Amino acid sequence: MKKVFNVVIVGAREEEYRNLKTSLESARFETSLAISRAEVTSMQRLSGQTDLMIYCQEEEEAAQCHVPVFVNKTIFVTSCYEKGILLEAFKKGAAYVLFRPLYRAELLPAIRNVLFFSKKYREANLSDASVLSFLKDVAESGVTVIEPVSSPFKPTGHFYPDVLKITGELENEEAYLDALADRGFFTKQLRNRVRLCEMCESYQINYREVCPACSSIDIVKGQMVHHFPCGHVDSLETFRQGADLVCPKCEETLRHIGIDYEKPTDYFKCAQCQTIVPEPVVELECLVCGLVCRPDETVEKNIYSYEMTPHAWEAVRSGVIKGVDLGALLYDHHTNLYNKQYFELELKRELIRTKRYHAPFTLILARIEKIEEIQKNHPDRVAWYVNNLFRALSQGLRELDTTCVWDAQTLGLILAETDFDGALVVVNRIHDAIQKLEYLFDICRPEVSFSVVQGDASHLTVDDLVSRAMADFADG
Repeated sequence: MKKVFNVVIVGAREEEYRNLKTSLESARFETSLAISRAEVTSMQRLSGQTDLMIYCQEEEEAAQCHVPVFVNKTIFVTSCYEKGILLEAFKKGAAYVLFRPLYRAELLPAIRNVLFFSKKYREANLSDASVLSFLKDVAESGVTVIEPVSSPFKPTGHFYPDVLKITGELENEEAYLDALADRGFFTKQLRNRVRLCEMCESYQINYREVCPACSSIDIVKGQMVHHFPCGHVDSLETFRQGADLVCPKCEETLRHIGIDYEKPTDYFKCAQCQTIVPEPVVELECLVCGLVCRPDETVEKNIYSYEMTPHAWEAVRSGVIKGVDLGALLYDHHTNLYNKQYFELELKRELIRTKRYHAPFTLILARIEKIEEIQKNHPDRVAWYVNNLFRALSQGLRELDTTCVWDAQTLGLILAETDFDGALVVVNRIHDAIQKLEYLFDICRPEVSFSVVQGDASHLTVDDLVSRAMADFADG
C-alpha cells in the first residue's frame, strides 16, 4: 500500500494551481499525493496537517518583507530574482526556492527531496518488518559493503546505488542507513567529507579569494622585487620600464637575479581600494541560497560506507530482529578489540611471562550495568550508547594493551607490564572519563563495575585467573 502525503498549494492563482496540480498528478512518484489548495491567511493553521507546502508568492510582491515564516517544509515560488530574497526565504525556513516560470525538471526533484527526506517517510521504513526485508535483500545481493558514489544531483553530492537498487524509491538513503547503524545493524567507515552551507545545507559552495579591506573579488597577484644595492622594495610593475627592470629609487638597471636583486615574495593587490596584502581572505558563497560566510562557518558532513554487523546477519538468519548483543555490536570493529579466543591466548602468554620473567600484568573486567534496561527503553539508541561508552572505556590505553568483548555486557582488558596499583590508576582514569559523558545521561547514566586481578604464579591457568575476577564481581 502506497504512503499518502498531503500537499497544500498556498496563494496560487487559478491557472498556476492547475498547472502545479497537473504536473504533480502526472509525475511517477512511489507515493500518493493528496493535493489541495489554500489561501495565504490559512497557511499557519494548516502547517501541522501537511507534509509539503508550496507557497506561491504573488507576482507583484518583490520586497523581502513579503516572505512569511515557514513552519514546515515549504517550496517557495517567486517571480523576484533579487539575490536577497533567496537568503531571506531560507532564513525563514524554506526548503527550496523556485523561480517563475516553473519547469517540471526543477519542481519534481524539489518535491521528491522534501517528501523523501521527511521524518514521516523515514520512520515508515524503520519498522521491524521493513528493516528485516531490507537486510535480507542486502545479504542476497552479495554486496559486502555499501559504498557511496558521487553525484552532483544529490543534496550531499553522494548517494548509495546499492540501496536504490533494493528500495527503488528511497531518496534519503543516507539518513536511513544512519538510522540502521544506530540500531546496531551496520558499522560505518569514513569515506569522504563535504562542506555544506549552514543555511540551506547545500554542498554547492563557491570558494573565492577576496580583499580583506573591502571584500572585492577583483584582486590581482603580483611579485615584489628587492634591489640589493639601495635596498628598495616595490612591486615588479613599478620596476618595469619597457623590457628592462629599473629601480625607481636609484635608477640603476637590474641585470642579474640573485646578484642585483631578488623576488622575495608574492603579493595581492585589490583593484578597487588598492590595498596590498601578502594573502587574500577566503570566503564562501552558497550557489543555492546566496549566503556568504567564512570557511569555518560551514557545516562538515561525513560520508560513510556501511557494513552489516553480526547482529544484522543473525537477524537475516533467524528472520527475527532481537535486542542488540554487545558482543555482536562491538566485535572486531574497533582498534585492539579482539575475539575472546585470541584474548584467552594472550592471557595464557602473559601467565607464562610472569612465571618465567616475573613480568607483571593485570586483568581488568569492566561490566556495563543496566544494558537490559537500555535495550528495553531505548532500542533504537543502544548501539550509539554502547559505542560511546566503549570509546570512554578504551580511552588512554596503550598499543600493547589488549581488549575484547568477554560476554554480552563485559569488556576484558589486559594491561601488560602493569601491576595492581598501576591498574587502579587506569580504572580511575576510565571512571572519570565515563562521568564526563553527560550526553548519555538522557538515556541512562553510565554505570560500570570493575574487577581488577594481578596475574601471578598462583594462577595456574587462564580459568583460575578469570574465575578470580568473576568472583570479585560476585563479592560486590
